[in-house]
Amino acid sequence: MSFVAISRVKFPSELKARIHAFGLSMIPLAQRHPGFVSISFHESLESNETMMYWEWESQSHHEACMQSKDWMILMEQSGRLFATEGVEFMVDTYSKLS
Repeated sequence: MSFVAISRVKFPSELKARIHAFGLSMIPLAQRHPGFVSISFHESLESNETMMYWEWESQSHHEACMQSKDWMILMEQSGRLFATEGVEFMVDTYSKLS
């Protein structure tokens, strides 16, 4: 049974390049972790928003990546970016039904 996390970031237009660069930097890190299945990174056509679709073999694989030392370092580096006024970060998680 696979596990999916969908992360979305809304941001002011002046942060577009930084948000995109940060999102792209997450991909190789996730790909190195056990249980990784796939990831895709999307940009909204209607607003300043990105969406990442992360698929893992299980929720525990996803959580292990999010709790890893490499991930924590990446999150520390992005702290100011996500704390910038006008930036909204959301994550929804799903379990595959069929």
